[in-house]
Amino acid sequence: MADVSLSCSKSGELYLGGGRYSLQCDDSIVHVLGVRPLVWLGLLLVTPPVVAALAMQRWVSWLAVAVLVGLSIVGLANWSSHWMALLFAAPMAALGLVAATVQQVAPRRGKSGNGSTATDSP
Repeated sequence: MADVSLSCSKSGELYLGGGRYSLQCDDSIVHVLGVRPLVWLGLLLVTPPVVAALAMQRWVSWLAVAVLVGLSIVGLANWSSHWMALLFAAPMAALGLVAATVQQVAPRRGKSGNGSTATDSP
């Protein structure tokens, strides 16, 4: 927990609100927070790039970059909690910016430039 909570550097104990000090900084993050917040954290980081990759549309890629930038701002705003890990969205947003800039929009299945469909034989 000491890796994700700045309160450990002050007292060596974790303050989670409500006066709970029974946790130590060397406890695991799963023991302190449980699995659910970590799953949410992972889903927040993975969903925008996966949606952009599946959609293969330029506007969806730019939307994913904007969402990742927003998540990194949320991570910066929550510097002293486990949500600080959302800062990993910043390098992902930088890579997404490069990918969205050079992205070629894939043609839709069944359509080509000459008016024939993919099922037509030559």
